[in-house]
Amino acid sequence: MNKFSNKCIEELGFYVYSLIDPRNNKIFYIGKGSGNRVFQHCEAALQEDEESLKLNLIRDIIASGSKVEHFILRHKLSEKEAFQIESVLIDFLTYPKFNTEQVLTNIVRGYHQWDEGIKTVDEISAIYDCEKIEVNSKNHLLLVCLNQSFDDTKKLMVYINE
Repeated sequence: MNKFSNKCIEELGFYVYSLIDPRNNKIFYIGKGSGNRVFQHCEAALQEDEESLKLNLIRDIIASGSKVEHFILRHKLSEKEAFQIESVLIDFLTYPKFNTEQVLTNIVRGYHQWDEGIKTVDEISAIYDCEKIEVNSKNHLLLVCLNQSFDDTKKLMVYINE
């Protein structure tokens, strides 16, 4: 199957899905979508020359004579609910302290991963028990966005130890 019927699309609403490598039964991608989004990754792998871990893995699966397995994990969701569930699943499947084997091909971490994602109880305490910064007109505030390779735990621990 590579397309839902219009009736099915109407009933689904927003959903969260996973893509599975049938050669080892491992989840390699978690996504949020509506309509036929769940099928678009395989189409892109076949029709585009773009290189990515996800698209290359899909091409490998197809080249081996297998088909990517698609699972709808939750449906009939609002878009906000779908973002939340997608984020929780990505966090859960990639958090290094209790999942060292599973590698997702998602480029983007889950929605609100930094501020609402998995945290130790010490990290939660540091976030919510810290003093608020009061900025007045004489102060300047610089915000910096760091890429995914930066370890959030180390960043937080530096803040706690200061």
